[in-house]
Amino acid sequence: SNEYYGKVVGVSLEFIELVDIGGGHRTFLISDFLSLSPLNLSTDFRIVNTIGISYRHQKESTNVILQTLEKFILEKIEEENYTKGFKSLVVQFKEAGDSSLNIAIIGSFSGEMAPLYFRLKRAINRWCVDACTQNNWEIPFPQLTIHQAIE
Repeated sequence: SNEYYGKVVGVSLEFIELVDIGGGHRTFLISDFLSLSPLNLSTDFRIVNTIGISYRHQKESTNVILQTLEKFILEKIEEENYTKGFKSLVVQFKEAGDSSLNIAIIGSFSGEMAPLYFRLKRAINRWCVDACTQNNWEIPFPQLTIHQAIE
């Protein structure tokens, strides 16, 4: 929950030591470590992302866009050599938000991919934006409309 990411390199009855990807070591009291609700990525894990598209794509948002985005991401997983630890991909309509139609992207990976966790999160986000660009799907931003009363 504190966004620290590392590999466990030492455990005792009182302490747990982790090393991050840059080589930095961090030691926690076991009780402090467990209070952070650590996520164990070494078994298997999934990455859940959301991207919003404009309401002007409403007609295709629950079918064509989902299929196209899924195909695009699967191609990128292969192109960028993440197939070895890749398990599954789900692309589903999530919700109609205030300013966008939101799509959930859920990628499942094996524990051997744990060192690439943050890289994979960034890659999936990048692929979503690239798919939107390639297919001319507008990514909206929240807007505020002010109406002035006429007196």
